[in-house]
Amino acid sequence: MGKRRVILSLVLAAAAAVIAAVLYLAPPDTASFANRIADYRLHGDILQHPIVFGLPAAPPRDARDPQLALITIDEESVGNTAAGLGQFPFPRSVYGTLLRRLGAAGARAVAFDIDFLEPSADPAQDRAFAAGGRAVPAVIGFTASTTASGIAGAEIPPPALRSALRIGSTTIDSPGGIIIGQALRIAPDAQVPGGVADALSLQAVNAARKTPIDPQTLPAFAGLTLTVPFRILATVDTTQRAGAETTIVPFADQKLSFADALTEPPADLKLFAAGKVVLVGSTAQALNDKAATVTGIVPGMYVHARLIDQLLTDTFITPAPQWLDLALMLLLPLVLAALLAQIRPTVALLLSLFVVVAYIEIAAALFVYRLYWLDVMHVAGAMLLASLGVIAFRAVSESAQRRAVTNAFGLHVSPGIVKELLKHEGGAAGALAGKRAKTTIFYSDIRGFTAMSERMSAEAVYDQLNEYFEAMCDVIFQYGGYVDKFIGDCIMAVFSAPNQTPDDARKAVEAALDQQAVIEHLAQRWQEQGKPPLSVGMGINTGYVVMGNLGSQKRMNYTVIGDDVNVAARLYNVAKGGQIIISESTYDEVKDFFIFRELEPVSVKGKSAPLRTFEVLARRTPDELPGPLETASDALA
Repeated sequence: MGKRRVILSLVLAAAAAVIAAVLYLAPPDTASFANRIADYRLHGDILQHPIVFGLPAAPPRDARDPQLALITIDEESVGNTAAGLGQFPFPRSVYGTLLRRLGAAGARAVAFDIDFLEPSADPAQDRAFAAGGRAVPAVIGFTASTTASGIAGAEIPPPALRSALRIGSTTIDSPGGIIIGQALRIAPDAQVPGGVADALSLQAVNAARKTPIDPQTLPAFAGLTLTVPFRILATVDTTQRAGAETTIVPFADQKLSFADALTEPPADLKLFAAGKVVLVGSTAQALNDKAATVTGIVPGMYVHARLIDQLLTDTFITPAPQWLDLALMLLLPLVLAALLAQIRPTVALLLSLFVVVAYIEIAAALFVYRLYWLDVMHVAGAMLLASLGVIAFRAVSESAQRRAVTNAFGLHVSPGIVKELLKHEGGAAGALAGKRAKTTIFYSDIRGFTAMSERMSAEAVYDQLNEYFEAMCDVIFQYGGYVDKFIGDCIMAVFSAPNQTPDDARKAVEAALDQQAVIEHLAQRWQEQGKPPLSVGMGINTGYVVMGNLGSQKRMNYTVIGDDVNVAARLYNVAKGGQIIISESTYDEVKDFFIFRELEPVSVKGKSAPLRTFEVLARRTPDELPGPLETASDALA
């Protein structure tokens, strides 16, 4: 049973692993509530609230690189006539002015998370904007719809702007409805000038560097460079406070309003922008430039700011190799299932919870401190599913075993012994398994039963036998015996199955003496009732037998077999009414406790020499006994 249990547990664990692997391998846009996108969301929660996992926050994940500055088109900027701004979109010459001011302030590069896809009605506006690009390296955005092989379509800024300004893709995929990262380089395509479509963030950082970054050398997931999830510092309900915006770490400071950037004294602007990559984008509620991230909805420019920050600080999420995630998804549930199949269910449950929590803690620590993305949801889910499956399987199978034990022993031994059997690990299966053991076999038979039954009605015989068997079984149970079977008027019992004790032989003889006393009491009462008395002969032998379930798949009985069973049967056949005959092997174990008379040797089929036999006459007096007898009821108390 143990081997079968382990095999079935491993099958359940493998099934759990397959389910987890199917979800893990699902495309990003398929079942995003349970695929790897969901696991990325979970890691975002870990980074957002590491204290929940018992991990201190990792400040470097929230520290903004000092080379990055943000200029926001906020509520203060829109309609600010003092700064020469009207309603959005602003005249393009305004951006040219901003570029000249930032160039004079010492900015290293400027990137605009703003679409400039159509020529201005006044060409002079585009020329003024482009002229600003000669004061400082500048990047403007374009949008593209992409496929796995390249760009399916793109909206490119007009030639007048492209002549002086770099362009970078602002398109960010959002599988499952959330932004997880961006492809920093899309496959070369003729629709993009220069043939290579780099992301806005990559273009901005490369514009400020002497040696450009090759995005092919950076960690990626499904072709995307993953964004490190934000930590939300504060969120103000915009229905109560107009113009409020979400404040996030690491961009809680080093921001400047667009209007202030146009009016700030040059010295102050230099303090803000000198030596920095400056990102310009909108945060005003009315402009509705929002992005859904794993930690909430934020202004879209912050996503590009996060990517620029990661490129500047060389901070990237490194996904674990797919083979490693899948290996853990398979091996950990299998190992756990193999263990759970062999230990107590309560211990199994605690162990599975410990292993799952330990794995989550390790994966969480790797992500918080190393930004190493080891799958949590599918690996832990596979372990939990496998554990629950194995525990449920054990509960069902062991319940069936308990029923089998109860069916096998419930009517043959005392309820206390059945309960004791089921307490022990493996007791349900072990109690039924065939095993060789030393035990004591007891037989009793009513003398003259055939003649008595001929003189009585079948109903009267039935009632008197039931009363007799009931009384005999009570005595056998008291001494921890197991009633193997009734053979007509014969009782076969075993002391003590399925678990043996050192006093089995003594208990069998004590039970036989008590039964004879009970029979005398019954005989007296039956005579008073006009019923015939009974006389019973008993035989007892101690030796090695094989005990266990015996029979066919359709019907099995728990019994004992072996040569020593036949010896006991021979002894009760020669015993007269009221006589208890025991073998030499039993005598050797109980001779200090009872008074005996040796009888004539008995021949037994299959034995070359007759067997010595002894009749039990009485118990020794308490002073003569070497020690007290511990009955089954005492042992179970």
